[in-house]
Amino acid sequence: FAPSANAGHAMFDLNRYTVDQLTKAGVSAEGLGRCTYAEEELFYSYRRSTHRNEPDYGRQVSAIVLETD
Repeated sequence: FAPSANAGHAMFDLNRYTVDQLTKAGVSAEGLGRCTYAEEELFYSYRRSTHRNEPDYGRQVSAIVLETD
């Protein structure tokens, strides 16, 4: 966590945390340095949508399938 400009809040680097956890597990990983909040033309952001008080928001589902022999 890192300090936030907002009193009583902290910043969390999910990208860094995820890369660190994958690396510790022996998985080769790197962050892309992309921001779903800032890059509106490329990404949907629930956080951006709620900050704007938009009446509806998008939905997203992701899945990873690991096949075994």
